[in-house]
Amino acid sequence: FIAQEVKNDAKIPHFTPKACELIILEAKRRGDRSNKLTTRFRELGGIIRAAGDLAIERSAPLTDDVDVIKAFNKVKSIEQQIISRYTEVQKQYSVINTKGSVIGKINGLAVIGMIPPYTGMVMPIEAEVVKGGKGTQFIATGKLGEIAKESVTNISALIQKIFGEDLTKDYSVYIQFIQTHSGVEGDSASIAVATAIVSALKNVPIRQEVAMTGSLSIRGEVLPIGGVSAKIEGAIESWIKKVIIPKSYLQYLVISEENLKKIEIVAVSTFDEVLAHALDIKKDDKKILEKIRKYFK
Repeated sequence: FIAQEVKNDAKIPHFTPKACELIILEAKRRGDRSNKLTTRFRELGGIIRAAGDLAIERSAPLTDDVDVIKAFNKVKSIEQQIISRYTEVQKQYSVINTKGSVIGKINGLAVIGMIPPYTGMVMPIEAEVVKGGKGTQFIATGKLGEIAKESVTNISALIQKIFGEDLTKDYSVYIQFIQTHSGVEGDSASIAVATAIVSALKNVPIRQEVAMTGSLSIRGEVLPIGGVSAKIEGAIESWIKKVIIPKSYLQYLVISEENLKKIEIVAVSTFDEVLAHALDIKKDDKKILEKIRKYFK
């Protein structure tokens, strides 16, 4: 396909093997699976021609990997440009924390776009648990979709099994998806929400350099969701140091070697593994983690 685009253009130089590898990686990323390639060739063609034009500008005999990387930045989608600006502003106003530990606040991960290529972003989530009240309540600055609401409700069943505390009767649980004006749909934030609730319920802080994505079953299994590669890229943009993802999705990741060096990826299967990596466990809190791990044995 690359050779065809070069031939059809009739002006741009051919691509080096490394430049071809980057185009293939991008085709995988846009297919959202490491074992698939996108069929949206018009978009790839635009990147190829942009990279070739850059090679022409420097009078190069071949289009190399540096030209391709520059072309990626040159043809960024509207979504990517929005997220870059969003991330810059959120850092400026400390909406996204990437250092220290905070009780009840966690960095969830989300994507913009209905079809690949997705654009990933960090979505801060806060939880507050109050003894008594009228039962579980939901607060969001944007719309909270029905599937998202159901996933939050299902979390209470798992917490009741582990701790013997009925969130729907004994507490009021407040969940806030911070500055999510466009709404939240799906259940990919459910492990993040569950972690924030446990943190608020047991007064154990969450490491802010960690972000996560994954669906949580009522039995505590971490299930796969989509757009993980884009979410990891969004975490890197926000200076997150560690991401927690479903283990079952690990084989499908499409991340460049350069980005892999910038972040630690932790693949988990069960909720106790999530908490072990996310919670800032002190000496007095170890009994809580032991209780959780006992449930998953």
